[in-house]
Amino acid sequence: MEDFQAQDHSNILLYNSFKNIKEYCKKNYPYESGGLIKRDYSLIYVKSIIKDMLNFYPEPVFYNYLRKPDLLKYTFHSHLDCPLPSDNDIFFVKNYDIPIIIYSLNRNIFLSVNIIDEKINTTWYIEEAGLWAIKC
Repeated sequence: MEDFQAQDHSNILLYNSFKNIKEYCKKNYPYESGGLIKRDYSLIYVKSIIKDMLNFYPEPVFYNYLRKPDLLKYTFHSHLDCPLPSDNDIFFVKNYDIPIIIYSLNRNIFLSVNIIDEKINTTWYIEEAGLWAIKC
């Protein structure tokens, strides 16, 4: 029973994180924005060092957090339209071994990008894939 309660609690926290990510990314529209999701599902918002509609270039504090992998669960950033991971996203996942959550602003969908069995794994429509019972 305790495991189910813990899972339900995690789903609620993740739902709230997704909701807050959407709000944050929409607030910065049409520019990409991002940050980090901690293990407790709280968010760290990170500014981009340049205003760019197609790229997120995080300020240096972002990389300082990556040195503390036990603190982080995911990174996140927005894409203006295409939810496909960019070459930079794939490079990041391969080199830092931390999953990315991408939010497509114009399509209003989330995408997860991670490594499974040393290959890049992309999950479309996180909500529909059944990974999390979340409707944002």
